[in-house]
Parts: sequence; C-alpha cells; structure tokens
Amino acid sequence: MQCLGKVPHKEYVVSYPNHVNFTVDVPLDKNSSMYDDFSFIHMDLNPLIHFTGQFLPWHRSFVHRFERALREECGFIGTQPYWDWTKDADDFYNSPIFDPDPRTGLGGWGDPSADFQITTGAFASDFVRRYPVPHPVRRNYTVISSIGGLGDGAPPITQPLNTFFTPERINAMVDGFPGDFLGFQALFEGGDGSHGAIHQIVGGDLVGMCPLAAGPNCKRGPKWTPNDPLFYLHHAMVDKLWYDWQRRHPENFWSFHGGSIGAHSAPGIYAQFPNGGPPFLNFDTDVPGDGLLNNATIFEVMDTRAYDFCYTYE
Repeated sequence: MQCLGKVPHKEYVVSYPNHVNFTVDVPLDKNSSMYDDFSFIHMDLNPLIHFTGQFLPWHRSFVHRFERALREECGFIGTQPYWDWTKDADDFYNSPIFDPDPRTGLGGWGDPSADFQITTGAFASDFVRRYPVPHPVRRNYTVISSIGGLGDGAPPITQPLNTFFTPERINAMVDGFPGDFLGFQALFEGGDGSHGAIHQIVGGDLVGMCPLAAGPNCKRGPKWTPNDPLFYLHHAMVDKLWYDWQRRHPENFWSFHGGSIGAHSAPGIYAQFPNGGPPFLNFDTDVPGDGLLNNATIFEVMDTRAYDFCYTYE
C-alpha cells in the first residue's frame, strides 16, 4: 500500500461525467498518487455507490481493482486479506489489527492532541493522503455513533457500535433473507448495520471525518474513507459476507434488486427505498469507475469466479 502511495496519479482517472443531484466537493488532484486515485473515485461517486443497489457490486469491483493495482504496479504476489472483525467485537480497542510495528503494522489509534493522527505502524505521519486536503491518516475510537440513524427523523444510535458486528448478529444476517437481496443489504448497510459500525467505531478517515486543515466548510461523509488502509481489509470482509450469503441458500446467488437514487441525493427516500429509489438498476447496468475500474455490468460482478475476478473465500 505504501508503494501505491508513491505511484503517480493515473491520467485515465477522471471525474464522473454526468453528476445528477450532487456536486463534487473536492476536485481531482493530478499531482497525487494512484493510492489517492482510489480515494478520489470513492469520493467522487459517493452518492451513486452508497445506499443504492450499486453498494455491494461496486465495492466488490473496487477492492478487486485495488488488489490488481498492487500486483501490476508494486509486484505484490499475495491476495487481498479480509479483516474478520467479528473476532474483535468483544474487545475492539485492543484488536491485534492495530499493530504498531513500524515496518508491517497497520498502526494504532490516533493522537487526540494532533487531530487524531496515527503515530505508530507503517502508515504513520509520513503516509500523507491528498483528499480532501493533504493530511496523515487519522483514527478516533468511537464507542457510540457520532452520526446517528438514517432517514428523516431517525433516532440516534445509542447502542455500542461493537454490538452490531458480533458473530451471532453476522451469522443471523448471512443466514437470513433467503432470496431477498434488498433485505440483506438494508440490514448490512443500514444505520445500525455492521458495515457502517466498523467505519464509525474506527472514526477518523475511515468515517470521513474532516481533517482540521480542511477548514470549517468541509462536509464529512463516506467519501475519502479509503485513505485508511483498513478500508480495504474491511471491505474485503464486506465482500466475503455477501459471498457467503450468496451461497447460503440456492435462491440467493443471483438475487439482486436496488435503485440508483440514494439517501445522499434525495433526503427522505431512505425509509421507502433503503437501497435506492427509482430508476431501478438491473444486470445490464454499468458499474461506474471514473476510468479506474474496468468497464463491467452488475451481472459480470455477481460471481467472484467469473469476469476477471477468479477468486473465492475460505
């Protein structure tokens, strides 16, 4: 990952050409790195890929493309690891994932006196990310959600975030919703879902917290969250759980339903359409990529053994 932070920005990465109902907060920085390119497209496409039917297909394609970049640009010969955070639910703060080793560790928690910048591990202060402004990676341990529930009038979340990704809760989610993609995604990505709980409990960049250097007009959100290397381990786990759900019941594998307009673009839509309102997506819908992701349809990314993926999970 440090290597991609030294690979120059790829000129084929561009802003999404047809923004509807939203604007880009931060322009493309052509003096950044390829690592930053991944953060940029996640930020640029934010309203299209969260709380819409694109959420699981898009992030599957995104994490796979990141692994391929590590191979092609940096000679990586391993596979993208996933972080089984269910094993850390009981004592998240002291999880071994927060390894302080300066050469191989992902680093620990941030320093509250220095904008929560991480000070240990291989991605400490010299791993400066460009979005939304240049700053080191930050983490802010947050036990109770600092964001609250989703949807107009939704009550704040007061339950400890680690209770949303216990083994029992995840097993029930994967075993539930036979043939019901919408129900599975709604629980997974929802305000009290395990996906968001990990982003929120880690805080900092992983939750899209604004760095102090960005000033008072910065708007937080699930935008530059790939700044933190933990993002890729987290979303590999998200992909694994979708993979597991697809195989849990025969009717799950090709189950798909979702809209294209999400809560970020149309306030009030979440209660009726938790994974996107009309116009609805289908298997022929393209997965957007701002030039960085391969051109693919939702159908092509449904099976991890097909397309250019060719991987499985143990």
